[in-house]
Parts: sequence; C-alpha cells; structure tokens
Amino acid sequence: MTGALIAGDVVACLLAMVAAYLLRLHVPETMLTPLGHPPELYVQAAPVVVALWLIAFFARDLYDVARFRSPMAEAVATLSAVSIATILLAAASFLSRTDYSRAMLILFWLAGMVIAVVERALLAACRRRVLDSPAAESRTIIVGCGDLGQVVAQRVRRYHTLGYTLVGFVCAQRSRPAEIDGLPVLGHLDDLQEIVSEHDIDEVLVANPDLDVDRLMALIARCRDLPVHFNLVAGPLQLLTGSMEISGLADLPVVPLGRRLLPSWQETVKRALDIIGSLVLLVLTAPVWLIVPPLIRRETGASAIFRQERIGLDGRPFTMLKFRTMRPEADPYAPAPTADDDERITPVGRWLRRFSLDELPQLINVLRGEMSLVGPRPEMPFLVEQYQPWQRLRLQVRPGLTGLWQILGRKDLPLVENIEYDFYYISHRSLSMDLMIVLRTIPVVLFGKGAY
Repeated sequence: MTGALIAGDVVACLLAMVAAYLLRLHVPETMLTPLGHPPELYVQAAPVVVALWLIAFFARDLYDVARFRSPMAEAVATLSAVSIATILLAAASFLSRTDYSRAMLILFWLAGMVIAVVERALLAACRRRVLDSPAAESRTIIVGCGDLGQVVAQRVRRYHTLGYTLVGFVCAQRSRPAEIDGLPVLGHLDDLQEIVSEHDIDEVLVANPDLDVDRLMALIARCRDLPVHFNLVAGPLQLLTGSMEISGLADLPVVPLGRRLLPSWQETVKRALDIIGSLVLLVLTAPVWLIVPPLIRRETGASAIFRQERIGLDGRPFTMLKFRTMRPEADPYAPAPTADDDERITPVGRWLRRFSLDELPQLINVLRGEMSLVGPRPEMPFLVEQYQPWQRLRLQVRPGLTGLWQILGRKDLPLVENIEYDFYYISHRSLSMDLMIVLRTIPVVLFGKGAY
C-alpha cells in the first residue's frame, strides 16, 4: 500500500504542476504580467519538485499506513505537506537563483492542496476496501468487559471496513461472564500472553479505563516477542497519553501502544544521519574542544573527560563520555545536581552544564554506534536494575544525545515523567520526529532551559 501512496502522490504532484501552468496561462494579463518562462523550464524542474513533494509527505508521516486514521486528520496532514513542499520549492528556487514564478508557486500550492486531498481520499477508500478483504483480516480481542468494551465491540462490528475480526473479550476481574454480546470471554488479563498466542491474535484493543498503567505496561512487555499490536481506546491513562496525537477507531479516540519498528531503510537513514550530524557538530564545536579541556585540567587537576558506565541498546553496557563538570572527589553515581548552586559543580562545569556543552564528547559515542543523536537518555546500571518489566522498553532503542525529555522539560521534570516522554518517543518515533526534536533542542540549549 505504501508503494501505491507514493505513486499516487507523484501523479498528484505532476497534475498540480500542469494545473498551475494552465491556470497561469489563462489569468488575464490585466491581473498579472505575461508568463515569460517556456514550458521546458517546468519540465526540467519536475524531478526536483516531485522529490521535494515526497520529502514533505514523508515528513508528515503520510506513508505510515495505519489500519485506522481519521479522514480529517489525514486531510489536515495532507494540506500541511503540500504547504511544506511549496515552501521547500520556494527555498530551492531562491538558493539555485532560478526565477521560478511566484504566481506559479501560489497556483501550484492551491492546485496541489485540492488535488492531493482528493487523491488521498480516493486512496483511503481503496485502502478501506483492501482492509475489508479476508486477506487483510486482523484477529482482535478487547481487553475490558465493561461498558466501554461493549461499545468498542458494537462500533467494530458496525464498521466492517476497519478489517477487524473480533475473537472475544479478556476481563481484568476474576469473576466474569461466559460471553458478552455473543462473543466469548477468553480468560483473565493475567493470561493475556497465552491467549494472544493460542488464538493467533493480531491486535489488542484496550478498553478498560480503570486499568492500572503499570499492570498494562507489564502485560505489553511480556508480549513484546509476539506479532501483536496494542491500542488504547478512550481510556484516561494520562500518564501515557499526555498531549499525544490520536487516531480514530469508529469515531472513538485511539492511542497506539508498544514499540514502533522503523522500516529498515529509515533505520539506515537514521544511522547515516547520526554519523553525518555528529561529524558536522564535532567540526562546528572544534573551538570548544581546544579551549575547554585545558580549563578543566587547570581547575580540577584531573582528566577533562569524565567516563561513566551506562546501559544502552538491548541492555548492553557502554562507557559514556562527558566533559568533567564536578570535582574529582564527587561520587560519580550520586544523584545528579538539581540546583545551580550545588557545591559539587566547578565554576567551569557550571558554565558547561548551563549550555549542555558537557555532553559534547558523547558525539564520539554516537560515531561508535553506542548512542544516537535522538533517543531516550542512557541510564545508570543500578537504576536499570530497579526497572519494572515494562520500563525496560526504554532499552529497545538506541539511547540518544537529546530527546523529548530534554526539549519539553529537561531536569524540571521528575523521573516518572521522563519515562512517559521516552515511552511516547519509542511508540511514535520517526525521522520527522527526530528532526523536530533536533530543531527544538537548539533554542533549549542556547537559553539553558532546565539545565543545572
């Protein structure tokens, strides 16, 4: 289906170019000056325009084919992608010093929005027909035997195009009925892993508003080796949902749970960007590497590089590097400073921490493949030992130099909220999210927000 979406978007882009050109030709000369560019110019520019168009649609995650997606949410994302593509085209025209007509850009933008929304709506209808076929059947169970679970079952049965085949219910209470609305109750929540495996379940719809978050996440962690997806339906588990974007399941709000696997090509691109980005940052920060180490050695009499064991991908330990910011006699595994006047921090260290310059040596960890530019922060071994099973989901992605915690609150947030944002990243990560985090990290670092 992704290939069909890309092909459809390419056709929509080319149609938008043609429509813009034809509209431009028929605009009265009293409104605009005559078009001075031959059609050959736009034919030659077509490959670049199509490439920018696809980049914009990738950036808006419009190739993440979901079983359910709100038509309004997709339309808004499509309009946003067309606008991004138009801005990118204007920037490319300026940088290449090609006098691409401003009127053509506006007409391309307007035509593109109409054509792309229509094209995406037609493809969505095709996708719904594909999902309604037996080949796309998704065997589904509902966790929750209360009112919400019954509403979900009714909605899923009503909307056959969702492609769900309801197998039964799973209850959180020991006392449970034999069946609900004609569907069997397959067992207790504690037996979820066995139920998923025995009945060959593809998706689990969690519809129990009173379910404890630790219990839910522990169950998801136990099922992590099974090919099953979890979705939270209209539950008030604010610890997990926060302000995340939701999709729609038969007019009910849904939040995907669990780890999101990036396509192999995105993993390759992410690693390539890590290498390129860390090399560029090392070059740009060369003056810091020349000035800071001598100042640290002069102030502390110890090595300028501080080494500490951290836990990385799949629970593997590695040595994380930092510029030394605390006195040599300070306990390296003591709780991190929570105030700017902590006596353990040296004067130079206080300045480094203020602008996160103490983290620069971790660019070497990124080059080694031990870390990524974006991801959950690597944790110390004794803290990982205290993790509950579901919290170990943090270890399923490569730790990062920056992440959601850093841009949304940094040390202003307690550890439990740090885990919330890490879990959101793991469940929704994409190249566009990484780019957003990197861009938002820049002002956070420059203004030293939440750093001690």
